[in-house]
Amino acid sequence: MKKTDPGEAAAKSSPPRRGRSATRLRTKPDAAAAPQADGRKRPRGAQVRERVLQAALECFGAFGFEGTSTRAVAERAGVTHTLLLYHFDSKDALWRSTMEAVMKRFLAALDERLAAVPRTDAAACLRAYIENFVRFSARVPQLYRIMTMESTQGSERIAWLIETYLRGYFEQVRDLIRRGQAAGKVRDGDSARLYYAIIGLAGTPLAVSSEFRILTGRDVFTEGEIYHTIGFIFDIVFV
Repeated sequence: MKKTDPGEAAAKSSPPRRGRSATRLRTKPDAAAAPQADGRKRPRGAQVRERVLQAALECFGAFGFEGTSTRAVAERAGVTHTLLLYHFDSKDALWRSTMEAVMKRFLAALDERLAAVPRTDAAACLRAYIENFVRFSARVPQLYRIMTMESTQGSERIAWLIETYLRGYFEQVRDLIRRGQAAGKVRDGDSARLYYAIIGLAGTPLAVSSEFRILTGRDVFTEGEIYHTIGFIFDIVFV
């Protein structure tokens, strides 16, 4: 049996159903798809998935899971609702795919940074972890916002994210803190609390960037501010 083309299905789709409408973001991302590393264009299906996942990240980061609808994501991505559901059959599946994509990007950036330091040097590795978290969070502030919202709610989604990605990351950083403390290079104290101090010092100014800008007159996303944030955390963590 021939699979229905999503474009044809979209053309015949019925008018939108009535119901609670989620808040929309005002602007849409660039619909032009980026080429692959070798310069070739990605297949249309891959282009659509990337656009939808980026739009979903922005919507979930701004409005949370409950405040986001698949229709709002489709509108921001510049695709039909039918086409979105062709790739992601539910909002929950879209959320998980969004978080999988962003966590893979985060871990790939971390691996690249760790490759430049000796793995036997706990303090050097911890510096790499901190710098990666700050810089990635500045590029993708939605990650910290989504994790904060989901943790506050205690949802099944955050439980899945913890077991799939965060537990292993937490244990790696906690162990580096303990090794650094044993070597006399990291401040003494509870390793888990120090881990969350790092997360808070890095992520909070980015999550409340408008407040930070109004009160300080500075843009937390500039390279200078990112550099000073990293240095400030280093001063607190290392001895």
